[in-house]
Order: sequence, then structure tokens, then C-alpha cells
Amino acid sequence: MPAPDGRHAKQPYRVRVGSVWYWVDPTISTDAIEPGDALIIYPVSGDVTLATLRSPSVGNDTDRSMHFTNLEGQRFTMPRSDIAALHLAAVDDDQT
Repeated sequence: MPAPDGRHAKQPYRVRVGSVWYWVDPTISTDAIEPGDALIIYPVSGDVTLATLRSPSVGNDTDRSMHFTNLEGQRFTMPRSDIAALHLAAVDDDQT
């Protein structure tokens, strides 16, 4: 997973999760993220996670929760207030 300082990235970067390389774009607005999108989730505290968004929170209310599914298929929920940054991720066509 990316180093914790990746949450402050200002331009796209590449990260390897398991045996798969991803391009990560921190410039995409959280408002543009949609269900089904793969995301790198930087929590306020804890481990960085790659997950798919199941359903976003509504509006700008930081107490709303976002619903995700991790790579193992486990569903989890995080309050927006516990998320420091969300970066859009996509499998890199170049896996070298």
C-alpha cells in the first residue's frame, strides 16, 4: 500500500497492491467519485486500504458514512469524518 504521505499527493502516482499495479489520481474531486469506483482510502488513523465504493454519503455532512467493499469481498462502513483522503484508483495496463 502507499506510504502514509501519499494522502498529500498532488499528482497521479502508481502503487502496487498485492501483485497488481494501480494508477492513483488524487486530483479527482470526492464529489466525482461514484459507486463501483476503486479507491485508495487514507483514514485519519489506521492502515491505508484499497476498496470499491458501494454507496457514498449524501451532501457534505461529515457524520455520514460511506460504504465500501475490500479486495477480499468484505463490506465495511466508514464515517466521512474518519477519512483523511480518498484517491481514485484504476488497474494499470502496464503491470511491469
